[in-house]
Amino acid sequence: MALPSQVERQSEIGRSYVYGQKQHGSSLPRKVLIGGAVLVVAAGSVWGLRTILNRKASGASTPESTSAAPAVASSLGFQPETTAPTTKPVSTPSNTPSTPVTNAPALVPPSSGPQVVTPRITPAGTPSNASNPSTSPSTVPATTPTSTAAPGTTPSTTDGRPTPVDVTRKDLTPSPSTAAPASPGAQSPASLTPTGSTAEVVGLIQAADQRIAAGDLPQARNLLSKALRNPNTVREDQDRIREKLTTINATLLFSPKIAPGDTMAEEYVVKSGDNLIKITRNRELAVDWRLLERINGVKGNSLKVGQKLKLVRGPFHAIVHKGDYRLDLFQGSPDDPDSWVFIRSFKVGLGTGNSTPVGNFVIKPKSKLINPPWVNPQTGQKFAADDPKNPIGEYWMGIEGVGESKAITGYGLHGTVEPDSIGQQKSMGCVRLGDEDVKLLYEMLVEQFSVVKIVP
Repeated sequence: MALPSQVERQSEIGRSYVYGQKQHGSSLPRKVLIGGAVLVVAAGSVWGLRTILNRKASGASTPESTSAAPAVASSLGFQPETTAPTTKPVSTPSNTPSTPVTNAPALVPPSSGPQVVTPRITPAGTPSNASNPSTSPSTVPATTPTSTAAPGTTPSTTDGRPTPVDVTRKDLTPSPSTAAPASPGAQSPASLTPTGSTAEVVGLIQAADQRIAAGDLPQARNLLSKALRNPNTVREDQDRIREKLTTINATLLFSPKIAPGDTMAEEYVVKSGDNLIKITRNRELAVDWRLLERINGVKGNSLKVGQKLKLVRGPFHAIVHKGDYRLDLFQGSPDDPDSWVFIRSFKVGLGTGNSTPVGNFVIKPKSKLINPPWVNPQTGQKFAADDPKNPIGEYWMGIEGVGESKAITGYGLHGTVEPDSIGQQKSMGCVRLGDEDVKLLYEMLVEQFSVVKIVP
Protein backbone atom coordinates (compact mmCIF):
# COMPACT_ATOMS: atom_id res chain seq x y z
CA MET A 1 0.00 0.00 0.00
CA ALA A 2 1.44 3.37 -1.06
CA LEU A 3 1.82 6.28 1.39
CA PRO A 4 -0.26 9.44 0.67
CA SER A 5 2.85 11.35 -0.36
CA GLN A 6 3.64 8.70 -2.96
CA VAL A 7 0.09 8.74 -4.42
CA GLU A 8 0.12 12.55 -4.67
CA ARG A 9 3.46 12.50 -6.46
CA GLN A 10 2.24 9.90 -8.99
CA SER A 11 -0.83 12.03 -9.84
CA GLU A 12 1.37 15.04 -10.50
CA ILE A 13 3.54 12.99 -12.84
CA GLY A 14 0.47 11.74 -14.73
CA ARG A 15 -0.98 15.24 -15.14
CA SER A 16 2.31 16.55 -16.55
CA TYR A 17 2.35 13.76 -19.12
CA VAL A 18 -1.26 14.44 -20.35
CA TYR A 19 -0.67 18.18 -20.46
CA GLY A 20 2.45 17.71 -22.56
CA GLN A 21 0.70 15.35 -24.95
CA LYS A 22 -2.00 17.90 -25.74
CA GLN A 23 0.46 20.73 -26.26
CA HIS A 24 3.02 18.84 -28.32
CA GLY A 25 1.22 16.34 -30.52
CA SER A 26 4.05 16.15 -33.11
CA SER A 27 6.50 14.55 -30.64
CA LEU A 28 4.11 11.93 -29.26
CA PRO A 29 6.20 8.78 -29.88
CA ARG A 30 9.29 10.25 -28.24
CA LYS A 31 7.34 11.59 -25.27
CA VAL A 32 5.51 8.30 -24.84
CA LEU A 33 8.83 6.53 -24.54
CA ILE A 34 10.16 9.10 -22.06
CA GLY A 35 6.96 9.01 -20.01
CA GLY A 36 7.04 5.22 -19.87
CA ALA A 37 10.60 5.25 -18.64
CA VAL A 38 9.69 7.77 -15.95
CA LEU A 39 6.79 5.60 -14.83
CA VAL A 40 9.04 2.55 -14.63
CA VAL A 41 11.57 4.47 -12.51
CA ALA A 42 8.79 5.86 -10.29
CA ALA A 43 7.23 2.44 -9.82
CA GLY A 44 10.59 0.96 -8.85
CA SER A 45 11.26 3.81 -6.42
CA VAL A 46 7.84 3.35 -4.84
CA TRP A 47 8.44 -0.38 -4.47
CA GLY A 48 11.89 0.17 -2.95
CA LEU A 49 10.64 2.84 -0.55
CA ARG A 50 7.81 0.60 0.58
CA THR A 51 10.28 -2.17 1.26
CA ILE A 52 12.48 0.16 3.31
CA LEU A 53 9.57 1.47 5.35
CA ASN A 54 8.19 -2.01 5.97
CA ARG A 55 11.56 -3.20 7.22
CA LYS A 56 11.86 -0.08 9.35
CA ALA A 57 8.45 -0.70 10.90
CA SER A 58 9.30 -4.35 11.63
CA GLY A 59 12.61 -3.39 13.33
CA ALA A 60 14.89 -4.94 10.66
CA SER A 61 17.36 -2.69 8.87
CA THR A 62 20.42 -3.19 6.75
CA PRO A 63 23.27 -0.88 5.85
CA GLU A 64 22.09 -0.85 2.25
CA SER A 65 18.47 0.16 3.02
CA THR A 66 19.39 2.90 5.44
CA SER A 67 21.82 4.50 2.99
CA ALA A 68 19.59 4.12 -0.06
CA ALA A 69 16.43 5.67 1.36
CA PRO A 70 17.60 9.31 1.26
CA ALA A 71 18.86 8.98 -2.29
CA VAL A 72 15.61 7.50 -3.62
CA ALA A 73 13.48 10.08 -1.81
CA SER A 74 15.65 12.87 -3.16
CA SER A 75 15.23 11.66 -6.69
CA LEU A 76 11.45 11.89 -6.26
CA GLY A 77 11.63 15.48 -5.02
CA PHE A 78 10.59 15.01 -1.32
CA GLN A 79 12.33 14.29 1.97
CA PRO A 80 11.47 11.19 3.97
CA GLU A 81 10.92 11.35 7.80
CA THR A 82 14.05 12.54 9.60
CA THR A 83 12.80 12.19 13.22
CA ALA A 84 13.41 8.46 13.52
CA PRO A 85 14.95 7.44 16.93
CA THR A 86 18.71 7.13 16.99
CA THR A 87 18.50 3.84 18.90
CA LYS A 88 16.72 0.73 17.83
CA PRO A 89 13.36 0.37 19.63
CA VAL A 90 12.63 -2.95 21.31
CA SER A 91 9.11 -4.21 21.17
CA THR A 92 7.51 -5.55 24.35
CA PRO A 93 6.02 -9.04 24.11
CA SER A 94 2.25 -8.99 24.14
CA ASN A 95 2.07 -11.28 27.19
CA THR A 96 4.24 -8.98 29.35
CA PRO A 97 2.56 -5.93 30.86
CA SER A 98 4.45 -2.72 30.33
CA THR A 99 5.23 -1.31 33.77
CA PRO A 100 7.05 2.00 34.07
CA VAL A 101 10.16 1.88 36.24
CA THR A 102 10.34 4.56 38.88
CA ASN A 103 13.80 5.13 40.28
CA ALA A 104 14.45 6.62 43.70
CA PRO A 105 16.58 9.78 43.66
CA ALA A 106 20.29 9.14 43.83
CA LEU A 107 21.84 9.43 47.32
CA VAL A 108 24.41 12.21 47.42
CA PRO A 109 27.10 11.92 50.15
CA PRO A 110 27.99 15.03 52.20
CA SER A 111 30.24 17.43 50.32
CA SER A 112 32.81 17.30 53.08
CA GLY A 113 33.39 13.58 52.70
CA PRO A 114 34.89 11.55 49.87
CA GLN A 115 32.92 11.47 46.63
CA VAL A 116 31.15 8.12 46.62
CA VAL A 117 29.18 6.97 43.59
CA THR A 118 25.99 5.57 45.08
CA PRO A 119 23.59 3.51 42.95
CA ARG A 120 19.90 4.15 42.93
CA ILE A 121 17.62 1.82 44.86
CA THR A 122 14.88 0.07 42.88
CA PRO A 123 11.56 0.20 44.77
CA ALA A 124 10.04 -3.12 45.77
CA GLY A 125 7.70 -4.57 43.14
CA THR A 126 9.58 -3.16 40.11
CA PRO A 127 10.28 -5.87 37.44
CA SER A 128 13.94 -6.78 37.17
CA ASN A 129 15.93 -6.70 33.92
CA ALA A 130 15.32 -10.41 33.39
CA SER A 131 11.51 -10.11 33.41
CA ASN A 132 11.15 -6.71 31.75
CA PRO A 133 13.06 -6.43 28.42
CA SER A 134 12.12 -2.77 28.08
CA THR A 135 14.17 -1.85 31.16
CA SER A 136 17.54 -0.48 30.19
CA PRO A 137 20.47 -1.84 32.26
CA SER A 138 21.93 1.67 32.45
CA THR A 139 18.86 3.10 34.18
CA VAL A 140 18.50 0.57 37.02
CA PRO A 141 21.93 -0.26 38.49
CA ALA A 142 22.38 -3.05 41.02
CA THR A 143 21.61 -2.11 44.61
CA THR A 144 24.62 -1.72 46.89
CA PRO A 145 24.50 -4.42 49.59
CA THR A 146 24.88 -3.44 53.24
CA SER A 147 26.22 -5.31 56.24
CA THR A 148 22.76 -6.68 57.05
CA ALA A 149 22.20 -8.39 53.68
CA ALA A 150 24.05 -11.02 51.74
CA PRO A 151 26.31 -9.77 48.92
CA GLY A 152 24.36 -8.99 45.77
CA THR A 153 21.00 -8.64 47.53
CA THR A 154 18.98 -5.63 48.54
CA PRO A 155 18.64 -5.04 52.31
CA SER A 156 15.03 -4.85 53.35
CA THR A 157 12.85 -4.57 56.39
CA THR A 158 10.44 -7.28 57.55
CA ASP A 159 7.65 -5.91 55.32
CA GLY A 160 9.78 -6.21 52.15
CA ARG A 161 10.57 -2.53 51.74
CA PRO A 162 14.18 -1.37 51.30
CA THR A 163 16.00 -0.60 54.55
CA PRO A 164 16.19 3.20 55.08
CA VAL A 165 19.65 4.64 54.56
CA ASP A 166 21.04 7.47 56.64
CA VAL A 167 22.48 9.86 54.07
CA THR A 168 24.40 11.78 56.73
CA ARG A 169 26.67 8.80 57.26
CA LYS A 170 29.66 8.49 54.97
CA ASP A 171 29.46 4.70 54.84
CA LEU A 172 25.76 4.87 53.88
CA THR A 173 24.86 1.95 56.13
CA PRO A 174 21.32 1.50 57.50
CA SER A 175 20.39 3.56 60.54
CA PRO A 176 20.86 1.66 63.83
CA SER A 177 17.18 2.09 64.70
CA THR A 178 16.01 0.35 61.51
CA ALA A 179 18.76 -2.16 60.83
CA ALA A 180 17.83 -5.81 61.02
CA PRO A 181 18.78 -7.54 64.30
CA ALA A 182 21.96 -9.58 64.31
CA SER A 183 21.79 -13.34 64.25
CA PRO A 184 21.97 -15.11 67.63
CA GLY A 185 25.54 -16.27 67.10
CA ALA A 186 26.89 -12.93 65.86
CA GLN A 187 29.79 -11.34 67.70
CA SER A 188 29.21 -7.84 69.10
CA PRO A 189 31.98 -5.41 69.86
CA ALA A 190 33.00 -5.14 73.45
CA SER A 191 31.43 -2.21 75.25
CA LEU A 192 32.87 -0.06 78.01
CA THR A 193 31.75 -0.63 81.57
CA PRO A 194 28.64 1.52 82.18
CA THR A 195 29.50 4.55 84.28
CA GLY A 196 27.95 7.83 85.24
CA SER A 197 31.24 9.49 86.17
CA THR A 198 32.49 12.44 84.18
CA ALA A 199 34.91 12.10 81.29
CA GLU A 200 37.73 13.32 83.53
CA VAL A 201 37.17 10.46 85.99
CA VAL A 202 36.86 7.87 83.23
CA GLY A 203 40.10 9.16 81.75
CA LEU A 204 41.89 8.77 85.08
CA ILE A 205 40.66 5.19 85.45
CA GLN A 206 41.71 4.28 81.92
CA ALA A 207 45.12 5.92 82.39
CA ALA A 208 45.59 3.94 85.61
CA ASP A 209 44.71 0.70 83.82
CA GLN A 210 47.38 1.49 81.24
CA ARG A 211 49.97 2.04 83.99
CA ILE A 212 48.99 -1.26 85.60
CA ALA A 213 49.47 -3.02 82.27
CA ALA A 214 52.89 -1.37 81.98
CA GLY A 215 53.86 -2.51 85.50
CA ASP A 216 53.93 1.02 86.97
CA LEU A 217 51.90 0.36 90.12
CA PRO A 218 52.92 3.51 92.07
CA GLN A 219 51.66 5.80 89.29
CA ALA A 220 48.51 3.71 88.86
CA ARG A 221 47.84 4.07 92.58
CA ASN A 222 48.21 7.86 92.39
CA LEU A 223 45.82 8.11 89.41
CA LEU A 224 43.18 5.88 91.00
CA SER A 225 43.38 7.76 94.28
CA LYS A 226 42.83 11.02 92.41
CA ALA A 227 39.80 9.54 90.70
CA LEU A 228 38.44 8.31 94.06
CA ARG A 229 38.73 11.79 95.57
CA ASN A 230 36.98 13.40 92.60
CA PRO A 231 33.46 14.54 93.64
CA ASN A 232 32.12 13.53 90.21
CA THR A 233 32.97 9.86 90.67
CA VAL A 234 29.82 7.76 91.00
CA ARG A 235 29.37 5.05 93.61
CA GLU A 236 29.90 2.20 91.20
CA ASP A 237 33.28 3.56 90.11
CA GLN A 238 34.29 4.31 93.70
CA ASP A 239 33.77 0.66 94.63
CA ARG A 240 35.76 -0.48 91.61
CA ILE A 241 38.61 1.90 92.47
CA ARG A 242 38.80 0.70 96.06
CA GLU A 243 39.02 -2.90 94.91
CA LYS A 244 41.84 -2.13 92.48
CA LEU A 245 43.78 -0.09 95.02
CA THR A 246 43.43 -2.80 97.68
CA THR A 247 45.00 -5.27 95.25
CA ILE A 248 47.78 -2.85 94.31
CA ASN A 249 48.65 -2.09 97.94
CA ALA A 250 48.83 -5.78 98.81
CA THR A 251 52.05 -5.66 96.76
CA LEU A 252 53.25 -2.09 97.13
CA LEU A 253 52.65 -1.69 100.87
CA PHE A 254 52.04 -5.00 102.63
CA SER A 255 54.75 -7.12 101.00
CA PRO A 256 58.56 -6.95 101.33
CA LYS A 257 58.87 -5.85 97.69
CA ILE A 258 59.87 -2.30 96.80
CA ALA A 259 58.65 -0.99 93.46
CA PRO A 260 60.70 1.59 91.53
CA GLY A 261 59.26 5.07 91.98
CA ASP A 262 57.33 4.22 95.17
CA THR A 263 57.85 7.26 97.42
CA MET A 264 55.96 5.55 100.26
CA ALA A 265 58.62 2.85 100.71
CA GLU A 266 62.39 2.73 101.04
CA GLU A 267 65.12 0.17 101.61
CA TYR A 268 67.15 0.10 104.78
CA VAL A 269 70.30 -1.88 105.64
CA VAL A 270 70.46 -2.93 109.32
CA LYS A 271 73.41 -1.55 111.28
CA SER A 272 74.97 -2.70 114.47
CA GLY A 273 72.78 -1.88 117.48
CA ASP A 274 69.63 -1.38 115.38
CA ASN A 275 66.17 -2.49 116.37
CA LEU A 276 62.81 -1.70 114.81
CA ILE A 277 61.89 0.92 117.42
CA LYS A 278 65.13 2.84 116.81
CA ILE A 279 64.82 2.53 113.02
CA THR A 280 61.23 3.81 113.07
CA ARG A 281 62.16 6.78 115.27
CA ASN A 282 65.42 7.65 113.54
CA ARG A 283 63.87 7.49 110.06
CA GLU A 284 60.79 9.47 111.22
CA LEU A 285 58.46 7.00 109.58
CA ALA A 286 55.28 8.09 111.42
CA VAL A 287 54.10 4.48 111.84
CA ASP A 288 54.21 1.97 114.66
CA TRP A 289 57.31 -0.24 114.60
CA ARG A 290 55.04 -3.31 114.54
CA LEU A 291 54.06 -2.45 110.97
CA LEU A 292 57.69 -3.11 109.94
CA GLU A 293 57.50 -6.53 111.58
CA ARG A 294 54.36 -7.33 109.63
CA ILE A 295 55.72 -6.18 106.25
CA ASN A 296 59.15 -7.77 106.49
CA GLY A 297 58.08 -10.92 108.30
CA VAL A 298 60.62 -10.44 111.08
CA LYS A 299 60.76 -10.06 114.84
CA GLY A 300 62.25 -6.93 116.36
CA ASN A 301 64.86 -8.83 118.32
CA SER A 302 66.06 -11.01 115.44
CA LEU A 303 67.64 -8.42 113.13
CA LYS A 304 71.09 -9.08 111.68
CA VAL A 305 73.70 -6.60 110.58
CA GLY A 306 73.56 -6.11 106.83
CA GLN A 307 69.97 -7.34 106.62
CA LYS A 308 67.80 -5.40 104.17
CA LEU A 309 64.42 -4.15 105.32
CA LYS A 310 61.54 -2.42 103.62
CA LEU A 311 60.47 0.72 105.45
CA VAL A 312 57.07 2.35 104.96
CA ARG A 313 56.58 6.05 105.50
CA GLY A 314 53.39 7.52 107.01
CA PRO A 315 51.44 9.22 108.33
CA PHE A 316 48.19 7.38 107.62
CA HIS A 317 44.70 8.78 108.13
CA ALA A 318 41.15 7.48 108.46
CA ILE A 319 37.82 8.66 107.05
CA VAL A 320 34.73 7.02 108.56
CA HIS A 321 31.64 6.97 106.31
CA LYS A 322 28.73 6.47 108.69
CA GLY A 323 26.18 5.82 105.97
CA ASP A 324 28.25 2.92 104.62
CA TYR A 325 29.68 1.62 107.94
CA ARG A 326 33.08 1.88 106.31
CA LEU A 327 36.49 3.29 107.29
CA ASP A 328 38.87 4.25 104.46
CA LEU A 329 42.57 4.40 105.17
CA PHE A 330 44.81 6.93 103.36
CA GLN A 331 48.45 8.06 103.39
CA GLY A 332 49.73 11.61 102.97
CA SER A 333 50.38 14.92 104.61
CA PRO A 334 47.85 15.86 107.34
CA ASP A 335 47.64 19.37 105.89
CA ASP A 336 46.96 18.29 102.30
CA PRO A 337 44.02 15.83 102.19
CA ASP A 338 43.52 16.53 98.48
CA SER A 339 46.71 14.56 97.80
CA TRP A 340 45.99 11.56 100.02
CA VAL A 341 46.61 8.11 98.56
CA PHE A 342 44.07 5.37 99.28
CA ILE A 343 45.32 2.21 101.05
CA ARG A 344 42.34 0.00 101.92
CA SER A 345 38.89 -0.09 103.59
CA PHE A 346 37.52 -1.64 106.78
CA LYS A 347 33.99 -2.46 107.92
CA VAL A 348 32.98 -0.74 111.17
CA GLY A 349 30.25 -0.63 113.80
CA LEU A 350 28.81 2.63 115.12
CA GLY A 351 26.94 4.10 118.08
CA THR A 352 23.33 3.29 118.91
CA GLY A 353 20.77 5.89 117.91
CA ASN A 354 23.23 7.46 115.46
CA SER A 355 25.30 8.63 118.42
CA THR A 356 28.68 8.51 116.65
CA PRO A 357 29.64 12.20 116.25
CA VAL A 358 30.49 13.82 112.92
CA GLY A 359 33.61 15.99 112.81
CA ASN A 360 37.39 16.26 112.47
CA PHE A 361 39.67 14.53 114.95
CA VAL A 362 43.24 13.37 115.53
CA ILE A 363 44.59 10.39 117.43
CA LYS A 364 44.84 11.67 120.99
CA PRO A 365 48.34 11.81 122.51
CA LYS A 366 49.20 8.92 124.84
CA SER A 367 45.85 7.24 124.09
CA LYS A 368 46.97 4.18 122.15
CA LEU A 369 46.61 1.14 124.35
CA ILE A 370 46.95 -2.62 123.97
CA ASN A 371 44.74 -4.85 126.13
CA PRO A 372 43.45 -1.89 128.15
CA PRO A 373 41.06 -1.96 131.10
CA TRP A 374 37.79 -0.12 130.61
CA VAL A 375 35.06 1.46 132.75
CA ASN A 376 31.52 1.83 131.41
CA PRO A 377 30.84 5.60 131.70
CA GLN A 378 27.06 5.01 131.91
CA THR A 379 26.94 2.28 134.57
CA GLY A 380 30.40 2.48 136.19
CA GLN A 381 31.00 -1.23 135.54
CA LYS A 382 34.71 -2.07 135.37
CA PHE A 383 36.42 -4.50 133.03
CA ALA A 384 39.97 -5.67 133.64
CA ALA A 385 42.61 -5.81 130.91
CA ASP A 386 42.36 -9.56 130.46
CA ASP A 387 38.62 -9.80 130.95
CA PRO A 388 37.16 -11.68 127.93
CA LYS A 389 33.94 -9.65 128.39
CA ASN A 390 35.73 -6.31 127.99
CA PRO A 391 33.64 -4.61 125.23
CA ILE A 392 36.54 -2.65 123.70
CA GLY A 393 38.60 -5.72 122.83
CA GLU A 394 42.41 -5.75 122.62
CA TYR A 395 43.16 -2.31 121.11
CA TRP A 396 42.09 1.23 121.85
CA MET A 397 42.94 4.57 120.15
CA GLY A 398 41.35 7.68 121.59
CA ILE A 399 40.35 10.59 119.30
CA GLU A 400 40.01 14.26 120.15
CA GLY A 401 38.21 16.93 118.18
CA VAL A 402 40.06 19.71 116.36
CA GLY A 403 38.80 23.01 114.99
CA GLU A 404 35.00 23.21 115.20
CA SER A 405 34.95 19.70 116.68
CA LYS A 406 37.30 20.52 119.55
CA ALA A 407 34.60 20.14 122.20
CA ILE A 408 33.93 16.51 121.22
CA THR A 409 35.80 14.16 123.58
CA GLY A 410 35.57 10.66 125.04
CA TYR A 411 35.36 8.69 121.76
CA GLY A 412 37.78 6.33 120.12
CA LEU A 413 38.50 3.51 117.69
CA HIS A 414 38.60 0.04 119.26
CA GLY A 415 38.00 -3.66 118.82
CA THR A 416 35.03 -5.64 120.04
CA VAL A 417 34.05 -8.92 121.63
CA GLU A 418 30.85 -8.82 119.58
CA PRO A 419 31.92 -9.35 115.95
CA ASP A 420 28.27 -9.46 114.86
CA SER A 421 27.93 -5.81 115.87
CA ILE A 422 30.15 -4.72 112.94
CA GLY A 423 27.93 -3.00 110.39
CA GLN A 424 25.37 -2.09 113.05
CA GLN A 425 24.72 0.60 115.66
CA LYS A 426 25.62 -1.15 118.92
CA SER A 427 28.33 0.95 120.59
CA MET A 428 28.08 4.03 122.83
CA GLY A 429 29.26 6.23 119.95
CA CYS A 430 32.75 4.83 119.37
CA VAL A 431 33.88 3.23 116.10
CA ARG A 432 34.22 -0.56 116.39
CA LEU A 433 36.38 -2.80 114.18
CA GLY A 434 37.15 -6.52 113.96
CA ASP A 435 40.13 -7.82 115.90
CA GLU A 436 42.55 -8.10 112.97
CA ASP A 437 41.39 -4.84 111.40
CA VAL A 438 41.86 -2.79 114.54
CA LYS A 439 45.29 -4.39 115.06
CA LEU A 440 46.42 -3.23 111.60
CA LEU A 441 45.04 0.26 112.19
CA TYR A 442 46.85 0.41 115.50
CA GLU A 443 50.13 -0.22 113.64
CA MET A 444 49.47 2.45 111.03
CA LEU A 445 47.88 5.37 112.90
CA VAL A 446 50.07 7.51 115.13
CA GLU A 447 49.28 9.96 117.89
CA GLN A 448 48.93 13.69 117.06
CA PHE A 449 49.63 13.20 113.34
CA SER A 450 47.00 10.78 112.07
CA VAL A 451 43.73 12.52 111.12
CA VAL A 452 40.35 10.86 111.69
CA LYS A 453 37.35 12.33 109.85
CA ILE A 454 33.84 11.12 110.56
CA VAL A 455 31.35 12.04 107.86
CA PRO A 456 27.64 11.24 107.45
